[in-house]
Amino acid sequence: MGRLVSSVILCLMSMPAFFACGSVAEFEVAGGEETEYVNLDISVAMSDVSGAPTRAGEEDAANDNEKMQSLRIVIVRGDMTVEANRRINLKAVLNHEDETFKVAANERKTIYLFVNEDAEFVSETDNLRRKVVDYDLGGIAVGQPFPASDIENLKVSLASRSEQVAGPLPMSGKHYVDVPGQDHSCRLFVTRAAVKFSFHITNNSTEEISLGGVTISKMAREEWYVPHAVYDADGNVVEYEVPPLEGDNGQYIFRNDFAPSIPVTVGGTVDLRPIYLLEGKYKDDYSMSLFVGGTERHAALFDNLPDLPRNTHVVVNVTIKKDARIVWEVDVVPYDVVDLFPGFGK
Repeated sequence: MGRLVSSVILCLMSMPAFFACGSVAEFEVAGGEETEYVNLDISVAMSDVSGAPTRAGEEDAANDNEKMQSLRIVIVRGDMTVEANRRINLKAVLNHEDETFKVAANERKTIYLFVNEDAEFVSETDNLRRKVVDYDLGGIAVGQPFPASDIENLKVSLASRSEQVAGPLPMSGKHYVDVPGQDHSCRLFVTRAAVKFSFHITNNSTEEISLGGVTISKMAREEWYVPHAVYDADGNVVEYEVPPLEGDNGQYIFRNDFAPSIPVTVGGTVDLRPIYLLEGKYKDDYSMSLFVGGTERHAALFDNLPDLPRNTHVVVNVTIKKDARIVWEVDVVPYDVVDLFPGFGK
């Protein structure tokens, strides 16, 4: 039915790529008096924006929340000393070009990227908000040991069955870059730390209906903030890990109740607001349900819906027939496909 594209390109920059020009930024670096320094230019793009310079930015996101609004770049030396920690405030962009750092030459760097670090969860039932990740990334001090264990084990956790990401989506990436003894540049990528569900509902029955809510089964309560994943040469996910399912952090049924209910006229269509949940793995098939006129109508299990790594976009087409039957179709598509239906993503 569909195809799954979920990618972060993990760069081992041992060869020239995407060289760029830029002025030297004044920034504290750690090192001895005899350390050789060079300029490192870093550009960062969404994982679904083409790496080709002539195409960068041609793809689009459904709304500003799916773009980068802030970017933090943390550079870690081979001895695990923090070499740079810089936050850049942006204006809803798909890529950010040429952030220049003065760094120690002739060593491999680990570069962490954190986008929209102020992202929040919101509960649809009580509208309470809280930060997606409760960690002071700005407190990672230059010249001090990098808190690798803390960062690698940071989790994004849901507190209730109605909670989802609201506002700018959290994104992250981890890359290894080999810096030679001369000025260097590299293009890195970040991936949205969420799975997106888009519901397109058509009423082909003989009377107006009202939609009261939607559920999605077997969703994950937790995910790693920085992806734990393996990627192929094309940047497609090959394998990924999720936190162990223990106690209250196991799978749950997400439920979004509509208040007031949403009317759908005869022959009419409705595109629900996108729902953003966490990546997960489930051994069996996922399922969903829709509340129509106060009755919960369950869908069959979706055997074509694969595991749900981050940056997956699940498009659900629901058609209510004249005999009141509900036909469900689920497709998994690239994140950059946005104009599927009128009003999609609104």
